[in-house]
Amino acid sequence: MNTQSDIKLTDQLERDLIERELDAPRLGFAYDVKRAIAAVQGVLARLQSDARKAKIVFANG
Repeated sequence: MNTQSDIKLTDQLERDLIERELDAPRLGFAYDVKRAIAAVQGVLARLQSDARKAKIVFANG
């Protein structure tokens, strides 16, 4: 990466962090939905990982 893209990425991360901090007191239904979706995605990712591991174990033996 070059310096300009690093600066843009840093600026975007800072804006995201500030936005999260400002939105913190008024978290509502949309935030709860986002957290629920993220939790479901995490569970699915873990299940897929476990399934791949099981497939490897099954194939090996």
